[in-house]
Amino acid sequence: MDVSAITVPTLAEEVYDRVRSGITTGTLPPGSRVSIRALAEQLSVSTMPVREALKRLQAEGFVVFGRRSVSVVSLTAEELHQVFAVRLHLEQLATEWALPRLTPADVDDLRAVLAEMADDHLETGRWRALNRRFHQRFYECAASPYLLDLIRGVWDRVEPYMAIYASTVEDFSEAHRQHLRMLELIESGDLPGLLAENDWHLEHTRRTVAEALSEARRPPT
Repeated sequence: MDVSAITVPTLAEEVYDRVRSGITTGTLPPGSRVSIRALAEQLSVSTMPVREALKRLQAEGFVVFGRRSVSVVSLTAEELHQVFAVRLHLEQLATEWALPRLTPADVDDLRAVLAEMADDHLETGRWRALNRRFHQRFYECAASPYLLDLIRGVWDRVEPYMAIYASTVEDFSEAHRQHLRMLELIESGDLPGLLAENDWHLEHTRRTVAEALSEARRPPT
């Protein structure tokens, strides 16, 4: 999360954007406690806009207020399963709408993203940004801003856990293999194959995240 001093006129909005970004990128990980005073000091603002931002994030389901603390929401295993199930249904619909509208320029853009993701020395944060770009660049072809907004909202819920995913796997070779297979199916116009691959891709990711969460929550022996 960017903690440089804020000098822009829209102070409350900027504070909200930065705290929300800290949550969705995993800088403020699930389950972590948030200090209003500490955040205010980091952002060089009073506690009022920080409190307003956290109240707004509470209404959106990103944080929860306790008696004396504020914490980033941490999904249970069942809640995580539900979020991925919602994501799958939305993305399968977007796939059905996007594939017939695909142009050679769209395919070139997708190939360029995967080429950058093939770098073995890619920083994990950059990999996550490119991963999101690859999927959403394809879904943009569905030509439905309403559906894309829904997908982005679900991705924001998943993103903190993608940070867990990125920190768990040894490398991204399996994810890259799956992405290349998806691009191959996109180019060939194979809708049934693409839907099946997307299903497997999301299930693989969900299982990896669920296993990492289970390990993190296991009491020390």
